Formats: sequence, structure tokens, C-alpha cells
Amino acid sequence: MKKVKFIFGVHNHQPIGNFEWVFQKGYDVAYKPFVDVMLKHKTIKWNMHCSGMLWEFFIKQHPSYIKKIKKLIAGGNLEILSGGYYEPILSVIPERDRIGQIKQLTQFIKDILNYDCSGAWVAERVWEPSLTCSLSDAGIKYTVLDDVHFLSSGLNIKSLNGYYTTEDQGKKINIFPISQRLRYLIPFQDVSVCIDYFKQLANENKENIVVMADDGEKFGMWPGTNKHVYENLWLDKFLTALEENSDIVETVTFKEVLQSNKPSGRIYLPTNSYFEMSEWTLPSDVQNNFDALVKQTENNEDLKPFVRGGFWRNFLTKYEESNNMHKKMIRISQKIENNFDACGKDAKSIQQFLYAGQCNCAYWHGVFGGLYLPHLRNAVYEYLLKAENLYNKKIKPKKVWQQVDFDCDSVDEFLYEDKNKNIYVDAACGGTIFEFDILSKNYNLSNVLTRRYESYHKKLKEAIENNKVSDAKELTSIHTDLVRVKEIGLEKHLSYDWYRKASLVDHFFHNDTKYDDFYPVKFREQGDFVLGEYEHEIISNKLVLTRKGNIWYDNFHLPVELRKSIKPLNAEGYEVEYQIKNLSEQEAYLTLGVENVFSFSQKIEKDKQELKNTGKWVRYDDVLDMSLNIESSVNCDFWIVPIETVSTSEDGYERTYQGTSAVSVYKFSLKPGNKFSFVLKVLTGISKK
Repeated sequence: MKKVKFIFGVHNHQPIGNFEWVFQKGYDVAYKPFVDVMLKHKTIKWNMHCSGMLWEFFIKQHPSYIKKIKKLIAGGNLEILSGGYYEPILSVIPERDRIGQIKQLTQFIKDILNYDCSGAWVAERVWEPSLTCSLSDAGIKYTVLDDVHFLSSGLNIKSLNGYYTTEDQGKKINIFPISQRLRYLIPFQDVSVCIDYFKQLANENKENIVVMADDGEKFGMWPGTNKHVYENLWLDKFLTALEENSDIVETVTFKEVLQSNKPSGRIYLPTNSYFEMSEWTLPSDVQNNFDALVKQTENNEDLKPFVRGGFWRNFLTKYEESNNMHKKMIRISQKIENNFDACGKDAKSIQQFLYAGQCNCAYWHGVFGGLYLPHLRNAVYEYLLKAENLYNKKIKPKKVWQQVDFDCDSVDEFLYEDKNKNIYVDAACGGTIFEFDILSKNYNLSNVLTRRYESYHKKLKEAIENNKVSDAKELTSIHTDLVRVKEIGLEKHLSYDWYRKASLVDHFFHNDTKYDDFYPVKFREQGDFVLGEYEHEIISNKLVLTRKGNIWYDNFHLPVELRKSIKPLNAEGYEVEYQIKNLSEQEAYLTLGVENVFSFSQKIEKDKQELKNTGKWVRYDDVLDMSLNIESSVNCDFWIVPIETVSTSEDGYERTYQGTSAVSVYKFSLKPGNKFSFVLKVLTGISKK
């Protein structure tokens, strides 16, 4: 029997934009009680990482917590890890920002704790080989990744008993593998099961170094865990058991292992993340197939390491909204790099806002990822726009349409940027506005989420059909098949959009389409304009978009030309002149619906209504202290419909308000060669309720 070295670590994080009460709840039910228990066990050594904004919260709201951390450090019990200050996915932000974020957190920890970090936590354990240089250049000696990273390189699970060295361009760092088995055992299984596992390792009579480093929130913040971990004393019992079995298991820190043990070898890890993330990043329609494959191989230890899904960057393909935030961030980062010196004393502040906008949580979706949470997406845009606002004071924006491949798909978009607003247009897909930034509010009014099919919707439907749903708060791991819902009747809201939710979407509805058909997407689309490509030209600072398309009409294709000219207004708004021309030889009776979408801060009663024969729709947002007006030069009907999604989280399935569609509906007849014209104005202003 040989003693096992056990590295016990937690990673604590709350994203930019999360509610203050969530930070406080995390402190009350997880962060504080965890440290209080650790203080009672003076022989236990452990490791902790906290993101920068969480450290800031502790300093501001709970200075006593910082004192406890210092005490643990002084006693030799606790090692602190650095990482990206705002917890970005390091591999998808520019190299200069990777290094800058890590150095900032390292220095911050030095300033508040007088502690020198040599290790770094990699957000979501998203690894790409190029991170080796970034970490090394930031002064980092080691990091921690999942064992699946190592197994997919061909290593056997039994050989993962230490740490490895990797390099890129001659620059080295050390990497420790996290045990998936321990991640699943701790804290969900009985303490005796965990100790039995350590005994099993000790009986192998070789040197074993095992790591359990995972979310600190699973120790009190996940459903049912506060009672389990603290009221029922799981953590205290676990630490006591470690102490009582000190002859077979010894708690150590990463630094101690680096000092006392040589690396197990050199390794080159492929692009990867923790296993669940590789599943979440897959396209939704193939995830069920992947799940079936996982179940087929779960008992085959030889094949299991080679079963993995996609990698993190695929979220940028899976969700246009994620890609939009990412490319916005890249655009601002490039602006800062190109003109850093010209920004003078504001350069550092601009950079800080950019860093905050790189916080990872809103960029992806799984059980935890916050893409489906509007307040987290809004926070990303808020900080990116704060950076842009401050940048604009130093480098005046050009008041012209720029032709730029914004989303990096090899097709140019059209961007208008001034000190008041940004208007981004996709001429190749419907001639739509996909970003409308109000800079005085640091708010993207187009920040809505398209309703998509997610693979877990199948699981939800099956559970509802079989009456196997629960709203209980019992202890659970995210790795179980339990279906928990936050409200009954969620299946009524499982509607899916076949086009991206954006503004100036040009629908030609069947003439019998009704208001109630729009929310569940039961309308018949007669035209080919929604996803169609529009020709473009710029005339006197107007972006003129034209498409000669067809409308399915009385069993034949009716040729129609739609022309819309987008003109930015001096205020925070724009106007669009529409002109529809009948290119056929017969008279046509048409129903045009121009859809605009807006990401208001919260849903109100006015977000679901039908207005008849009017020229104006007004919506007030009390949180933003802002009004939004849509004015039509020709009276029309307005279909006002909420955009609501159904998604899963660690607390269960939930419905979330994403924004509001405002569809101006025009019914008109057109004789051969005739035109129908109107002007739409979209204006924002300070609320005057």
C-alpha cells in the first residue's frame, strides 16, 4: 500500500451582469460555509480559484472572508490560482488580451492577499494548444484540465497519476489532469464511497496523485446541496475521513507536487474541454445521436476516451447571437490595439471595459452557459459599448456606411457607427438589421435570441407525456436524467423560428394569416425575401437594398421588387423607405409584414397585443428609462408578440423572455407595374410617461 496524494480544489465564479442577490446567495450558501468548514480542519490542504469580479465582491461586501483566506494561506493550508480576470474563454480572445487578463488577476491577488500565483484556471477547461505560449508569457507555471483531455491523446486512465509537461514553440507549462470519477463522486456520493476509492488507489502500490477541482457552487449552491453538504455535514465528514485515513491519503497543493514530484512525461493535448461541454457544442439535431453513442460505449474503457463531441468554437456557429457578441468584442479589441496610444489616459479604462465584455458565460449554452439569459448578454454588450463609447471620445467615428465582413463568413455586412448609435445590416440575408446599439444607454436593442430546437426539448416532451416531471428541490447532480421544471405547461412555448430574429425582416404572409398564428410560427410564408439576398448601394448616406423576388400567389410565382432605403437619423434612430413594385402582368392582393425586434429589459403586458389600423406603436422601458417609437407613414396593423424560449439550467427547465417582435402589417393591392410605398421610423428617447 502506498499513500495517495490528493489535490482538492474549487473554482468559484459569478459572471459579469449577474444579479447582486445571486452573488450574495453564492456567498451565503456556498463560498462562506465552505471556507468555515475548511478552517476547522487545520491539517487539510486545498486549492482555490476565484474570478476577479468575485474577489471584488468579497472585498467590498465581505472583508471578513478575505481575512479568513489570508489565515488559511498563512497556515499553509491554501493555494490560490490565477486565471483570466473576467473568466474569458482564453482561446477565443486575442493573444494580447489573454496575457493582459491573466497578469491582471495575478497582480490583483498579489495586492490583496500578498500571494504569488504560479498556477492558472482555464475557464471551462477549454483548451487549445496555443494557450501554452499565452500562459507561459503571462508567468504561469501550471494549469489544470480534465482527464478526458489526456485520454483523448491516447493515455490510459491508470497512467494519469501525476502531472505532465507540454510546450509550444519551446515555451513550457505543466498540466494536471482532473479526475472525472472524483468530480462525479464529490459531493454527491457517500463519504465512504470516496474513501473506498482512495483505498483502491493506495492498494495499487504505486505513487498516485489525483485531482478533484470543480465548481465551488456544487458545494451549496446547486439544488439540494446546501442541506446535503452543510446541514447534513457531508463536507465536514469528508474532511474528517481524510484526516482519519491519513495513512492512505494525504492532501497536498499543486505547488507541493511540482516541488516533490517529477512530471510523468511530455504531452501534447488536442483541442478539448470537459466532456459535457463537447456535447453541448454539437448541433442540436445530432446531440441525441451522440448521446446514444455515449451510452453504447460507456462501459468500454478502451473506446470511451475517443468518444467526444465538438469543441467550444462551434458555439459561434451554432448560435448567431454568440458569434455576434464575439465578433463585436474582436472588433473593439482591434480598435483598441490600433489606437491604444492615441486613447491616452483613457486607454486602460477602455481596455478594462473590453476585458469585462469578454466574460465567457453569455457566449455559450449548456446546463450552465448563460446565452439564454438576457441579463448576461446585456452585460456583455454593456461593457463592450462602454469601451466603444469611451473610445469614440478619443477617435471620432466616421458617419458613413462601412462595408466590412463583420461576422467573418466571407460575405460583407454594412456598418454605420456614430457617437449616438450603431446600425449593423446583413444585406445577404434578408437585408436585416442585426445590431442596433443605443450608446447613451450602452444597450443593444437587437439583443434577442432566436427560438431554436434544443436536443433536451425531446427529453422534456417525453417527461411531460409520461407525467415524469418535478419541481422539487431535492439533491441532484447535473449528470442525472431527472427532469425538473419551473412551471407547468412549458410545452406550449416550444415554438421554433426558421429565420434569425432581426429587424426589417420582410414577410409576405398568406392573406388568411392571423395575429394568433405568429407566436407559434404557424403562418404561411409566401415570399422568398426573409432569407433572400438583397443587392446594395449607398446613395447620400442611405443604404439602399433591393431584391427582385417572388411571392407564391394563386399557384404561381408572382415577381415582385422590394426596395428599402435605410437612413440613419441624427438622433438615436433610423428611418426606412419601403417600395414594393408588382413586376407581373396581373393585379395582386398582398399582405406584407415588416418585423422589427427589440430586446427590452423585461416583459410587460403591452408585449402581447394586436393594434388595428394605426400609424404608431410606442413602448416604454422603465428600467432603461427609454421610449421606443415605431411610426408608419401609412396606417397598418401592429402585431406585438413576445419572444420566449424554453431552456434548461441547473435549477430545471424554464421559460425566458428574450424580447419583443413588432410586426407592421400592410394589406394592399397592386396592379401590374404599380408601386406601394411607405416610410417606417424607429426612434428612441428618454421616457416621458
